[in-house]
Amino acid sequence: MPFSKSWHHFLLAIKFVLAFLVIALPGTAYANINSIVPTPSSATISAKDPALINVVWRVTRTDPTGGTRTVSSPTATLQISGATVATLAGTLTRQSTLGGGQSATLIFNESLSLNTALARRIANSPAGSVRIIRTFSDTQTVQTSQIRLFTGAGNSGPLTVRRIDLAFENKSRSDVVYKDDTIRAIVDIAFRSSGILKGEWRIVEPSASLGSSGGRVLSVIRQNLVSSGEGRTRIVSPPLPTNNDGLYLVSFSVQDANANFEIPILKYFVLDNKNASLTSEPIEITILSPSNGADLNTDTVFTWQGINSAQAYQVELFNKGDSTPLTGKLVPATDLKLSLSALSLDWLESGYEYTWRIRAFGAGGKLIGQSEFQNLYMP
Repeated sequence: MPFSKSWHHFLLAIKFVLAFLVIALPGTAYANINSIVPTPSSATISAKDPALINVVWRVTRTDPTGGTRTVSSPTATLQISGATVATLAGTLTRQSTLGGGQSATLIFNESLSLNTALARRIANSPAGSVRIIRTFSDTQTVQTSQIRLFTGAGNSGPLTVRRIDLAFENKSRSDVVYKDDTIRAIVDIAFRSSGILKGEWRIVEPSASLGSSGGRVLSVIRQNLVSSGEGRTRIVSPPLPTNNDGLYLVSFSVQDANANFEIPILKYFVLDNKNASLTSEPIEITILSPSNGADLNTDTVFTWQGINSAQAYQVELFNKGDSTPLTGKLVPATDLKLSLSALSLDWLESGYEYTWRIRAFGAGGKLIGQSEFQNLYMP
């Protein structure tokens, strides 16, 4: 019986669908770029002078079915922290003819120029963030390769610590916590070149003198740092001790003969327990300056009258009406004044009113005094 036209069209549609499925199957053979190997894979350049980098790109490909393909890369780009900052060179292209199942390696040579401005930008970039990128295609597959760039002495140069910034996890440089609470510090280290960082977390406990600069070693740090010039790294401390009440000092010291900076010190005060401040009525502390309702400026100094038995004072600034402080600082009982510049001002904005107070802590972390809230205005 002869097929009708509609049946004939149906069979053609089935054949088309089957042909499409065969093409789309995962096992379909395509030409492949297997690898791209640059020589050198990393380079060190001067931080002050122009540089010329001679590169050989070795592109290995396989063609299961055989044929002639165009293998090309449109540009060589300079990337810093994943963002393209410059185009260093244009197209590289070659024809590649292979038989079915054959492989071959294509060689591409080029010279890449970096001017002085780019060299300085690389030197000031985060550690390990600078790369030269090329992406090659054989019209079937695409693959990307990279060359890592460093400045100065590169991986083999001596490590030099340039600066140490220290703060608690809440970004403050002083804090008040309760006994057995968890508190950690974070050190932000700026360094140059590469090497092994040898550092120590140190703690001065309440039983030691406030003038002690050493303290006991809480943790030893050994960390390999790699920089393309000026690098940065952050290290979190182990949990700091809060088992005894009183004033603690925290520091992070480094073993670096080239270091020329002041080691910062954090302070935190441990209260005996959450109800310590409720055992007796605190003494009212008299504020001397600034006056109630005064404007804040860079010359503002907080001063107050001291009280007997105080071991530490804490200045706190709040959004008006709030009970959680925006910023503050803990000082030993020998200090009866604190400049505004000594506080973290990141949370204060122009055009807003704030309140502040001073608290005093005695033996056992007990709250023994505090002032009335005073108003301030940030013009």
